[in-house]
Amino acid sequence: MWPLENFPLIKGGFYLFSYDNDNIKTFKSKNVLIDVNEKGNIVDWEGKKLNTLDLAESYRRLGYDNKFYRVRDCGTFLEFKKYQDNSLKLNQANFCKVRLCPMCSWRRSLKIYGQVSKVMDVVVDLYNYDFVFLTLTCKNVSGEDLSNSIDNLFYAFNKMTKRKRFKESIKGFFRSLEITHNLDTNSIWFDTYHPHFHIILVVNKSYFKKSDLYITQSDWTDIWKSCLKVDYNPIVDVRRFNDANGKGISKSIAETAKYTVKSNDYIIKDDYTMEIIEKMTDDAVFILDKALSHRRLTSFGGILKDIHKELNLDDPEEGDLINTDNEDLRDDLDYIIERYHWNIGYKQYLKVD
Repeated sequence: MWPLENFPLIKGGFYLFSYDNDNIKTFKSKNVLIDVNEKGNIVDWEGKKLNTLDLAESYRRLGYDNKFYRVRDCGTFLEFKKYQDNSLKLNQANFCKVRLCPMCSWRRSLKIYGQVSKVMDVVVDLYNYDFVFLTLTCKNVSGEDLSNSIDNLFYAFNKMTKRKRFKESIKGFFRSLEITHNLDTNSIWFDTYHPHFHIILVVNKSYFKKSDLYITQSDWTDIWKSCLKVDYNPIVDVRRFNDANGKGISKSIAETAKYTVKSNDYIIKDDYTMEIIEKMTDDAVFILDKALSHRRLTSFGGILKDIHKELNLDDPEEGDLINTDNEDLRDDLDYIIERYHWNIGYKQYLKVD
């Protein structure tokens, strides 16, 4: 963490400084939350909270009173352990766990990344396996068809895992759903949705050498097309992990642990009139809230499921969002507790004495 005295003091007791994304923030001296991660980047708690308030207002306009109150009050209280090196670790917080909540989606993605990393570390350390990164897609669909399309994707994937060739070649998998919303007004697919799967596959070392085990991209396309029961060739991307420098696995884990849907796909902030922004936001929130309701969006299978169970990890979607399983455990005895509350006036997290 950077000492505040290194930054120029502005009239009124505020410090002005910039950080990596070139935005400039003004922080009230010694009272505003400044959380710096291990890479030296500021954790944008403020931005996440502001997005939750935008989502809450959409739920209010839609008449979803329960979700409005839950999302509005999400993350209003944060408690951290502050260690001697000035690093912070979240200790307590009030999270709403609403599926679309930007704050909770961010914490959930950290948790999924942490859990998949731990499971993959066990596989790398104890087993002589290789890994394949697979993306399975379908055509873009309208908002009204999104739920049915997602139903079909899950059905097709489950059907594919029961195919003899899959069971003989694949030793385990982790699968996650991602949905993107096309907001390019120049695109023929404008205002359509693209649900697709990101998957990590575990295979034997011999997988790439035995023709009866190896599944080519063309084969994957044919299998996926058959399981989807569509009359077009869906786009399928399949890649072997290249982990010579130890970064290949981490990069693909990050890809599978992305948000199911990013907040800028449903909280519209483009250069439209306020009326249009609210209408587009409410339409997207209504569609995505309905489409994602009561669904398991991630799944471990095969050996990865077994290891996840052996590690006694909690539910990656419904479990604890305070401990995200991607932070190193610390046994430091010397730390202090710092508490922050969201201040509506400053639109910042301010320390509570």
